[in-house]
Amino acid sequence: VRARRAAGPRRAAAAAMSAVDLEKRFKRAEFWEAGDASLLELVNVLGRWESCSEWLERTRFAVVEDARKENMVQGASVERYDYARRNGLVERLAMVQNVPQLPFRDERLAAWAGKSVREMNAMPVSRAAVEIVFDSLTQSKSSLVPETVMDERRARLIGADGGFDEGGFLAGMAKSRVAVVVGFFLLGKGQLYGYIFAGRILLDVTGSFDLIKGLLGEYTEPIFWALTLGAVYYA
Repeated sequence: VRARRAAGPRRAAAAAMSAVDLEKRFKRAEFWEAGDASLLELVNVLGRWESCSEWLERTRFAVVEDARKENMVQGASVERYDYARRNGLVERLAMVQNVPQLPFRDERLAAWAGKSVREMNAMPVSRAAVEIVFDSLTQSKSSLVPETVMDERRARLIGADGGFDEGGFLAGMAKSRVAVVVGFFLLGKGQLYGYIFAGRILLDVTGSFDLIKGLLGEYTEPIFWALTLGAVYYA
C-alpha cells in the first residue's frame, strides 16, 4: 500500500485557515477615529518583526514650540524619545515610523494566511494597521510600553501553529478600548458631556429651561444641541 504523502506546510496552513476571514475589518481602540485594517493587514505588520528592538530607534523628531501644550508634537519630540530610551520603553510613533520599512520574513505566518513571504513583502503596510496592532499590544491608552512587555505580548499573538491568534488580539484590544472609554469620560471630552447633561437636568428641574424656551420658542432645542456639539468639538 502506497503511503500517503504528508501535506506540505502551505497545504496544511490553507486547510487550517479555511474558516478565517482575512478581509475581516478592525478599528482602533479609539473606535470613533477614521481608518481600519483587515486581518491580513494586521498579519502583514506582525510578520515584519519579532522583537521591538528591531524598530524602537527613530531619527525623525518634531520641534516643540510650546512645552505647556500636550499634543501630538510633544509625542514626536526628541525629549519624549530620550525619556522612552532611558526608561526602557518603546513608542507608538517609533513603530509607526519604522515597521513599514522592515521586510516581512515570517514564513509560517505567511503560510497561515495562504501567502508566500514574497507576496506579503509586496503588500504595503498601512498606518492604520500599525496603530491597531499597537493598540492591542499596549492594552491601554498609553503611547509608551515597556520593551519586555511588548515582546511578550507580540509572542502571544502567534499561535502554536505559527498563525495569528485572533482571540488574543481581541482580548488585548478589548482592554485598550475599556481604558480609552474610561479615560474619555473621566479625563477627556466625555467629562464635558457630563457637565452639559447635568446642566440640562438642572435647567429642567428648576424650570429655567421652560423660561428660555418661552423666549426662543421652537428653536430652543436645536440651539441647545448646536451649542453642546460646538463646545465639545472645540474643547
